[in-house]
Amino acid sequence: MTATLRRLPVRPLALSALAWLAACAGAEPGGARYDGAARLRVAEAAETSGQRDVALSLFASAATAEPNRPELQARFAAALARAGRLGEAEQVVTRALERRRDDPLLLAELARLRLRAGAAEQALALFTQAAAAMPRDAAARDGQGVALDLLGRHAEAERSYREALRLAPDSVAVRNNLAVSLMLSGRVAEAAAMLDQLALRHGDRPRVRANLALAQAMLGLPEAQRGGERADAALGAAMLRLAQAPGPEGPAP
Repeated sequence: MTATLRRLPVRPLALSALAWLAACAGAEPGGARYDGAARLRVAEAAETSGQRDVALSLFASAATAEPNRPELQARFAAALARAGRLGEAEQVVTRALERRRDDPLLLAELARLRLRAGAAEQALALFTQAAAAMPRDAAARDGQGVALDLLGRHAEAERSYREALRLAPDSVAVRNNLAVSLMLSGRVAEAAAMLDQLALRHGDRPRVRANLALAQAMLGLPEAQRGGERADAALGAAMLRLAQAPGPEGPAP
């Protein structure tokens, strides 16, 4: 890997952010240290409120303090990826896998990065390995579905999404991805109905709105044109959103 993980900029923090940092402190025999779980909660709150630099600094410090905790490394990598720093994200995961070989959380995060890079076959293999090690993890099965859709294997993708929904029936991300999969396999009316219901409760989600608009537009086309050039381009954009989407529920995009 040739990319260098650069030092994250730390800008002056607002008083609220300083209070968050103070709340992460905890006492132990032998000295004080911050609580990694609390720092993650603070980082998530900062990211949700738009303070991305604060969030990345907190994720980075938590991951640096506990390098042998795969979940911290995976969360830091995911935050870097959301910020568009994919090379650095992959570096974090690769280094963590050197310490914890075959850890399923790290494999799943690497799979998401492979999806973003367009390597769906590699992503599918990694997600399959992660899912086998985490049989109750909906995100890994969602990721499998996305990889299968990108490979044109829509029937298998649907099975993966439905298994993910069995494990996490309230997941907006999985249901949204399943709707796109149905559109890709030509079941536009079914997808539109699913997205319409989803929009009633989660219409503030940009991906839900975008996919519902796409399904409604495709329903307005004669059936013979639904596989035409314009529809293909729109579905291609939906597939790109799929590749960027899989992962545990986080801040709504």
